[in-house]
Amino acid sequence: MKATPRQQLLLLDLQQLDHTLARLRKRHEQLPERAELVSLEAERDEVRNRYMDAQRELDARRLELSRIEADVDVVDQRVKRDNDLLAASTSAKEAQALQGELDTLGRRKGELEERQLEAMEVADAAAAVFAEAEHVLAGVDKRRDEINARIAAAEAETERDRAATAAERAGKAAEVQGDLLALYEKTRAQVGIGAARLRAGVSEASGMALSPADLSTIKATADDEVVFCPETGAILVRVIED
Repeated sequence: MKATPRQQLLLLDLQQLDHTLARLRKRHEQLPERAELVSLEAERDEVRNRYMDAQRELDARRLELSRIEADVDVVDQRVKRDNDLLAASTSAKEAQALQGELDTLGRRKGELEERQLEAMEVADAAAAVFAEAEHVLAGVDKRRDEINARIAAAEAETERDRAATAAERAGKAAEVQGDLLALYEKTRAQVGIGAARLRAGVSEASGMALSPADLSTIKATADDEVVFCPETGAILVRVIED
């Protein structure tokens, strides 16, 4: 294929822009914050499990306390009823029976109040554990939000760079003759590198010096003839040394 040296040099600019686009794609895919987020999510699962366990324990202890308080209320109501009946009673036998029941209720209330105090202490301890678990979970969630914010900022910056590079590439590609551009794109798709310099006998596509025979063949080829790297198959652009 024929292409002027200037046209061939444009391919190097195009390749550099394609390299930049590939680097930006890799940067987008391999943001260190993504790995940090994955690690944090594992930590969050563990922290959230502790939070849920603490919440269930606190709910159970509060339910137990509410049941005891309800029993105390029932006893108080029965004590009030019996006291009212005792005050209005005119029968010694009835008064004796009521007093006996009041004594029993008093003992029952004492037992319930002791259980109530113990249940309150257990509930307070469970509340403290829950509050700590809630605090830890909130801290993890805050860190997650911060990481997500950093990811969003990095993605936005990468997208700006990608858009600018893509626009520059489109402009550069428009300067390349159609058949040469098609060859470049086909070569890049096949070997991963569309074009590379041949400088001082070294192919930058392979990083290796060409053999004397290959170098002699290329030197004998007209400047406007497209040549290829014998190792990689990429287009070689001959650069004149200063």
